[in-house]
Parts: sequence; structure tokens; C-alpha cells
Amino acid sequence: MIRYHLFDRANDWAGEYGTADDPLDFQALLAYSPYHHVNEHTNYPAVLFVTGDQDTRCNPAHARKMAARLADRSVQSHAILLDHSVERGHAPTMPLAVRVDGLTHRIAFICRELGIPIPKEIHHGVADC
Repeated sequence: MIRYHLFDRANDWAGEYGTADDPLDFQALLAYSPYHHVNEHTNYPAVLFVTGDQDTRCNPAHARKMAARLADRSVQSHAILLDHSVERGHAPTMPLAVRVDGLTHRIAFICRELGIPIPKEIHHGVADC
């Protein structure tokens, strides 16, 4: 949150969120910035960050940086994944193929974390395990 306003159109929200340029705003932003509250000794559960280059509201750099921050700790043993797409954006007006691809990645992540096997092949609607 400390640098959010430096990317894309996020500066439009400076009036609502404040910016790190103002000392009082800086303290408020720092107080709830997830990046700045990562505990070095906590093995967080698996995390999937979803982002895309067409997002003009939440720049992909934020997800990349947070994923790197979580993954770059020796205590972290659970997966920290970044699902990035050039076509994906913030709005639900993406092409159907892009939405299906993203949903497929999320379902696969959930299945992996819950231990639900994913069949390798599907023949006429019947799983061939």
C-alpha cells in the first residue's frame, strides 16, 4: 500500500486512501499493508495470486512483489503461486477463453490443496483414472 499510487490509475484513489507522501497517511497505510506485515517465522498456507497485464486498477507488480515476499522465506513450505495472464484484467469483460483458463487454474489449485485428484484424461464424460 505504500507505493500503490505510483502505478497506473491508482493515483485517482489518493484522496480516499491517502499517500505515503503525507506522514499521517503513511502511518495509516503502513498499519494495514499486507506486504509490510508478513511474519518471517510463519509458514503461511498455500496462496494463489491472480493478476494480469490488462488490469489498470491493481498493477501486476503488486501481486508479483507479494508472492516473492512470501516465497522468499526459509520457513515457507506451502506453495506460493502467481497466476499471471497477459490478457486478464480487473473487469469481467474478458474473452470467455481467458475467463475459462483462469477459472481452470483456480479450480486446479483448490483441488491440489484439498487433495482432490484430477483425472488425467476424460473420455465421453467418464474419468479414466
